[in-house]
Amino acid sequence: FSGTGPPPVITCPVTTLEPGENTTCTGTYVTTQADVDSGAILNTAVATGTPPIGPPVNSPPSSATVTIESAPGIALNKSASPANVSAAGQTVTYSYAIVNTGNRTLTSVGATDTAFSGTGTPPVITCPVTILAPQEATTCTGTYVITQADINAGAVLNTAVATGTPPDGPPITSAPSTATVTATELPS
Repeated sequence: FSGTGPPPVITCPVTTLEPGENTTCTGTYVTTQADVDSGAILNTAVATGTPPIGPPVNSPPSSATVTIESAPGIALNKSASPANVSAAGQTVTYSYAIVNTGNRTLTSVGATDTAFSGTGTPPVITCPVTILAPQEATTCTGTYVITQADINAGAVLNTAVATGTPPDGPPITSAPSTATVTATELPS
C-alpha cells in the first residue's frame, strides 16, 4: 500500500465460502495531500482462507491503482502602498499576494516583475514562504523609491507574475498582475 495515511481496514461480509462461492470484501481510505502530490496510490492484496485440513491458502496478489489528477495552479494579486505619491524620495511598498489555487503542493514559490516603468532601482522581491500546500497563501514584498523622473512621468507601472513548481512537471506561472502608482507633482 503506497498511501501515506492509515491503510484501509478490510471487512468481509462472508468469511466461509463453499467451492464456487464468492464474496466481496471492502475497505475505505482517505487520501492525504502527500498522496495527491505523488499522483497515484497503489494497493496490492491477497485473499486468504483456511481449508478444513491443512495450512491456510493464499491467492496470487491483485493490485488496484488510483490515479490522482494533477491540477497545479497559482494566482497573483499585486498591490502598491501608497497608490499615490507626490515627491521624489517617497518609498512605495509592493505586495505580491500569491495563492496556490491547484491541488498539488508547490515549491520554489516566488514572484518576478516582468515590466517596470520606474526609473530608479527596481524592487527586490522577498517571500517569507516558498512552499505552499493547496489553498495556502503568502505575501511577498518589495520596495521602490520614487524618482523625480517618475513624478514627471505621472505614474509608475509594475507588472509581475508568480511562479511555483509542482512535485513533477515544469514550473507554473500565474496570470500577470499590475499595480499602478500615480505620481502627482505638487504645485510650486
